[in-house]
Amino acid sequence: MVRIFVYGSLREGHYNYDAYLKGKSQFISYGYVKGDLYTIEGVTYPALIEGEGTVIGEIYEVSVEVAKAIDELESYVEGDPSNEYNRILCDIMDEQGKVIDVLPVYMFNMQREGKQGVLENRIESGDYTKYRNEIAG
Repeated sequence: MVRIFVYGSLREGHYNYDAYLKGKSQFISYGYVKGDLYTIEGVTYPALIEGEGTVIGEIYEVSVEVAKAIDELESYVEGDPSNEYNRILCDIMDEQGKVIDVLPVYMFNMQREGKQGVLENRIESGDYTKYRNEIAG
């Protein structure tokens, strides 16, 4: 079993949670990472990039098989410069900013060819679920 940190469409209540984590994972806790969250032109999932903001997410324990399936979902292949997302070890913090874990986090690959101009709006709250609920009305 491995622990993962998810902040976008893999969070509970979103379509990729239902497809990849529902019934196949154990929720551990909420957590926060340093970075900025953006919408991406033409898709319904966000991009986390390096930044000074704070992004909320969820920590889950999953099997190695589920973790591999999520790598595929995130278009992540170790060492491949064309990854849509890179899996990077990040400090996971609690609400007070205390580091509670160090886990792999999928960061949007800004070096990927053709991806520099696709970020749209910064999600100021750093909370993708809150953002989706607000735009749904």
